[in-house]
Amino acid sequence: MSMVICMRSLKTIQNEILKPNNIGVSIARVFPTKTSMCPDDEHCYFGEPSDSTPMYDEVHVSVTFTWNIKKGWDLVDKWKSKARLVKIGGPAINGESTQPFVPGMYLKKGVTISSRGCPNKCSFCLVKNNLVEFDSIPEGNIVQDNNILACSGHHWEHLLKMLKNQKQIEFKGGLESRRITPKIVADLSNLKIKSIWLACDNDSDLKSLKHAVDLLKEGGFKQYKIFCYVLIGKEEQRLREVFDMGCMPFAQLYQPPTKYKYTKQMKQYQRTWCRPAAYKTVMKDLRRVK
Repeated sequence: MSMVICMRSLKTIQNEILKPNNIGVSIARVFPTKTSMCPDDEHCYFGEPSDSTPMYDEVHVSVTFTWNIKKGWDLVDKWKSKARLVKIGGPAINGESTQPFVPGMYLKKGVTISSRGCPNKCSFCLVKNNLVEFDSIPEGNIVQDNNILACSGHHWEHLLKMLKNQKQIEFKGGLESRRITPKIVADLSNLKIKSIWLACDNDSDLKSLKHAVDLLKEGGFKQYKIFCYVLIGKEEQRLREVFDMGCMPFAQLYQPPTKYKYTKQMKQYQRTWCRPAAYKTVMKDLRRVK
């Protein structure tokens, strides 16, 4: 008989499934929508099961976004026929996790998280928990911490030691521009970097972003390795400014906890400013007009 557990985070469940008494338990992870960060192994599913889907001991429905909560609960019902125990959790259900990260379970292989929370408490950001550093840093080349540069110098050095053995390193969680210093740039220069991700959430961030980009360029990083998340809700001159200062902008539509429906035109505008080939053409045309 299937059972639903919804009162605890799936990140807590990650620790439980590794206990000796759970060795040999077969677990399916189910996601309402597929993103670039989702795992892609044979026991990972998106949406409803099919007739050919095997039976599992447990099914974990992981819901990241609040607007997918209803779909998540629908999936709980759909998957009851495929497991004796169905659990639902994730950030949208239980809020931010404070537990150490277990690689490969709810994010794809290669992703590592060594800290949780952020001290900044930005009004538009859903990350509200205080910063917590973990002693153990899982191997991985995609750093997904909320604010890794807010961590202590000791923790940063610990992370660098792990990253020395990694290739194609990406700081996808983002590096806070205001915390980038010549030393940080020197540390990054000693790694095999694929991409560095910064952020520009409003116009007031442009000055600190420009300073960080200048430091990175002085450290030898080319524009094609420096990306910037740009939070938008309308067409933004800020995207062009980010490109002109030496970043590759990546537009993100602002979404409150209750999903806002943007127009088709706005969605297309955002997609254009996520694709370097597309917005390079836009910038070339603008310069030609001038």
